[in-house]
Amino acid sequence: MQRYHQLMEGVFRPDELEVLQAVFNEIIEQIWFDLNEFSREAFAGQVIQLYRSGSTDFAKFKELSLLMARAHFSRDDAEEKQKAMKRLGEARRRSPSADD
Repeated sequence: MQRYHQLMEGVFRPDELEVLQAVFNEIIEQIWFDLNEFSREAFAGQVIQLYRSGSTDFAKFKELSLLMARAHFSRDDAEEKQKAMKRLGEARRRSPSADD
């Protein structure tokens, strides 16, 4: 129950912040990431929202974050973004909304 309240209230433990920051930093350093202020801020919000949705398994969280960035915040052409969006949808269907 404590975890639920932390996710709802926006309070993160230091280890959770480390995970969020590590995933964020790794992805925005990719050459394909559109590194402008809007993209960074919007992606940060999406990473936090994804984590709050209960995606706490690190591998799944990282995969979903990467696909989300590739679909919405990349310099890729439209076809590559569509492929990423399709893979993101498939990954979300495979993953339960909360990983306990």
